[in-house]
Amino acid sequence: MIAARNRFLLLLAAMIAAGASATGQETKYKAPRTEGGQPDLRGVWNFNTNVPLERPTAFAEKKLFTRQEIENRKTAQQKALQSVASFAPVEDVGLNWLDNTTHVEDLRTSLITFPENGKLPPLVEGVQRLPGPQEVIAALTNGEPPPPAFLASFGRGKRDGPEDFPPSERCLFAATVPLVPQLDGNYLQIVQAADHIVLLTDATLRVIPLDGRPHLPAALRSWSGDARGHWEGDTLIVETTNFNNRTRSFAGAGRPLKKVVTERFTRRSANVVEYEATIVDPATFQDRIVLSFPMGKVDSRIYEEACHEHNYSLTNALSGARAEERAATAK
Repeated sequence: MIAARNRFLLLLAAMIAAGASATGQETKYKAPRTEGGQPDLRGVWNFNTNVPLERPTAFAEKKLFTRQEIENRKTAQQKALQSVASFAPVEDVGLNWLDNTTHVEDLRTSLITFPENGKLPPLVEGVQRLPGPQEVIAALTNGEPPPPAFLASFGRGKRDGPEDFPPSERCLFAATVPLVPQLDGNYLQIVQAADHIVLLTDATLRVIPLDGRPHLPAALRSWSGDARGHWEGDTLIVETTNFNNRTRSFAGAGRPLKKVVTERFTRRSANVVEYEATIVDPATFQDRIVLSFPMGKVDSRIYEEACHEHNYSLTNALSGARAEERAATAK
């Protein structure tokens, strides 16, 4: 009698489990573990996306694109990229080298999930914002003109020394915190040990302690800030502070001296890691910003993208500026 009752209970449990699976209420994914028992985030992950940082005005009341609308945006973006050469001082060498294939479907209308309108919050009074190339492409994709501030930047201004050039032209690179998908190069390799996590891209490296040590003193600052990590369940939490004053805070606005970024990495399936970042910068924005996107696991390798030893473009630009001055004086 007892054996029959046990068999009945086992059968009932199996039926309930099958019913839950049939209705989509599957057991929550459990990430595999490393040798040390931590959730395994190791591998190379790609975060290409067709989702804009900010929600386009035409989709103000929509949080999701249709698949056809995404395809339309892809076509519009390709046309926008082709048109950049008409006003930017670059050679039209074709766009086949851009690696922007998406590996995880995402139909959201903005990477920004807070504020609820999918837009950047208002700037603090007096803070300036310089849109970057990504926003130019986004504007053209949305059928809007390029931001005037970006076009004005091609006026160049004085070129008295290397300090008058942006960091990228001086081969000065730092890891972007938080991660934000760009037109190309959206690969992240996660290297994991018991007491450290390493986030590696083709141009940057972040080594993040997990051993509970405190942040560095406030006087010690760096381009990519000071990161500390810990686990909350299956989610890796990384808090970064101590940014210096030599980069923009976020989306081309302000300076990051008071910025704090909290990133969350959660493995959602065998091939997907969900990334979320909260940016709090009371000196730049009037509210916090939250953005998120999925990253797909890929069978790829990270190759170093490095500046060459002798950056002749600086020499050429500076010598050209001196030549212009001599010509103006001779008139």
